[in-house]
This record gives sequence, structure tokens and C-alpha cells, in this order.
Amino acid sequence: MNRRNADEWHQWVEEFAQGESTEAWRGIMCFLRWIQIRADNGHPIPNFLPAIEGDIFHSYLLRRMLQGKEPLTAPPPESYGQPWYELVESGRGTATDVKPWEWAPEQKISINEGIWTIVEKVSDKEYIIMYRLNPGNYRLTKQTDGDTWVIEQII
Repeated sequence: MNRRNADEWHQWVEEFAQGESTEAWRGIMCFLRWIQIRADNGHPIPNFLPAIEGDIFHSYLLRRMLQGKEPLTAPPPESYGQPWYELVESGRGTATDVKPWEWAPEQKISINEGIWTIVEKVSDKEYIIMYRLNPGNYRLTKQTDGDTWVIEQII
């Protein structure tokens, strides 16, 4: 499969659709682009359809692209094992399950079961954090109710 950028993928759809079944061709393009992005991020491409069928069905990235949204530059943070697109797109989110990560409590913090890096501990109620390969830092602040935390992207 050829490596294409976003404009080349859109041109691919126009060429192959030739004005007919554009949505179906866009779906196929999204599928192929999804495979390319997965491979670029170290996920092996299964060589038989039954193995990939489950991935296709459960892929939030593929569903996102089928909705006409562009992939993010890096995988989004996770909240309870699911992509937290809203946090990245709005720059703000709420967490209820925040605790030091048991394997490295001074360097890592678990937020809604996703593991974040502590960049700076401002206080017991405020941290500057980052998530894996995502650009930019976030501020994590405990709310006065004592049960919720707010995460806000630092711009």
C-alpha cells in the first residue's frame, strides 16, 4: 500500500468514485487509511480478514474517519480503555478516578485508568501532566467536592 497524505487520500476517493457511490469509496479509503495509520504506529496488519474484522468493528479511529473527522496527530489519551477524543478536542475533561500509579507513584498518575506522566506536582491538589506522545501538557486540579478532578489543556 502506498503511503499517502490527507490530500492524496481525498484525491484517491475522487479518482476511484468517478461520481458514483462516493460514500462507499470514502469508506474504503477510510479503511485503507486506518490500516496505514495503524502500521505507522507499530500495529501489525493481520494477513487474514477474520483477524481484522474485530478491529474494524471496535475501532474508534475508523469510526471517527467514517464520520468525516481527521485523525489526530497522536493517539488520544484513554479514559477507562476508550479514546478520550473530547478531552483533546475541547481541551477540558472531568475525571473521577485519580490516584498515584502503583508502579511509579512519584512519576506517574492514573486518571480514569489511563497512565499519565507527572511533569510537575504543584500541590496534592494540582499537577502538570502529559500523556504519552500527545503534544502539550495538561493541568489536573482537584475540585472542592473532593471526588472530581478537572483536566485542562495548557495553551
